[in-house]
Amino acid sequence: MVKLFKGIFDSAAPAEVLERTPSYQDFVLIDWYDEGKAKAQNHGASETGLKTCIGKIYHNHKEILRQDEIEQEKAKQPFRVKLREYMMKNEVYHNRLEKIKHVEVPKIEEKIEALQEEIREMKRNPQDFIGDKVGKAGFVIGTIILTFLTVYLFIFYSSASFSAFFKEFTVGELGVANSIFDAQALSKAYKDGFTELVLILTIPFVFLGLGYLIHKFQEVKGWGKYPKIVMLIAVTFIFDAILAYEITEKIYNIKAENSFDDIPPYTVAMAFQSVNFWLIIFAGFVVYLVWGLVFDFVMEAYGKLDQLSVIVKAKKEEIAKKEEQLHKLDEETDKLNNIIGSNNTEIEKLKTILDHSDIIKPKELEHSLMRFLDGWLEFLNFNSRDETARQNAHNLVVEFIQMNVKPMEALAQDNEK
Repeated sequence: MVKLFKGIFDSAAPAEVLERTPSYQDFVLIDWYDEGKAKAQNHGASETGLKTCIGKIYHNHKEILRQDEIEQEKAKQPFRVKLREYMMKNEVYHNRLEKIKHVEVPKIEEKIEALQEEIREMKRNPQDFIGDKVGKAGFVIGTIILTFLTVYLFIFYSSASFSAFFKEFTVGELGVANSIFDAQALSKAYKDGFTELVLILTIPFVFLGLGYLIHKFQEVKGWGKYPKIVMLIAVTFIFDAILAYEITEKIYNIKAENSFDDIPPYTVAMAFQSVNFWLIIFAGFVVYLVWGLVFDFVMEAYGKLDQLSVIVKAKKEEIAKKEEQLHKLDEETDKLNNIIGSNNTEIEKLKTILDHSDIIKPKELEHSLMRFLDGWLEFLNFNSRDETARQNAHNLVVEFIQMNVKPMEALAQDNEK
């Protein structure tokens, strides 16, 4: 068997050795330990000789494996399996890309366009979606009117409250306008005391609060809301009537004090017969009712606009979700293309290996080289070579294995996974 190896290993082989092509099994059965010792002796244990020997072992390993069809096919089989695996995976990935491109993306884009068209249609014909016509202009105009009415009621009730509760009338202030609308009502109330000012400022909100309650009761379903609404209107009217009575009574009393005739005391019946009384009622209570109607209209218009905006917002959120799906499909497409590209690189690498028959059995070859190294080192030990020579020899073989054997072993291991 050693003779057979010498025929492969040495450049000049005896004719009887070359009569047949050695098999891979012959190569494996060689005692590489003994060969290591023998070659170390033949080459004087030089590093150059060691490089030459391990290079020939590597070359002869590939050549014998290439000529041994059975072993060659065994060595190539894992690479063929891995090649088919990569090709099958790429086919699956290509099918997935085709589905994304021609089915899923167009379907999502079509849905997004449909949602956008629905939003445009909502803005053109909102009544088709909420069952009632929405007038944005009416809402804006109603809001402006409501704002001015609120300012008016605030001024009216603050002035009327000041006149009714705190103001001392003079003969020169007997007119209804002077009695109610006092331009200095707030400044006078402030001078009289902080509490008086707070009362004057907060009384208008009592009436506005009553108007808001009427609006909320109107939103309640059922007939039970109407008695409550009537009660609130009655309370408001009574409050206005009290203010009007107080103001007209003060005006009447001033006139009585400055009259030479006997004037009877002021009564409720006399108030109901007074034009000034009803003028104050209409200036406050009627405007208050108008404010309530306008407030209802504005809130109703706002509710419709808000309802429409809620629907539009929901559509936009759905569009955002669809766009997120498109983004994820784009990411998946990029990922699949990267995987396919990586697989194609591996496929080309495997095809190159298979087409050029550049196949080795890395584990067996590494074992042979290490056994050869053991024999070489044994010769060095026997001849009392220093540790540096042994370490250099070891490093040389290990580096050769790392460069020429390990890459193929790593590839073979990847193919076995």
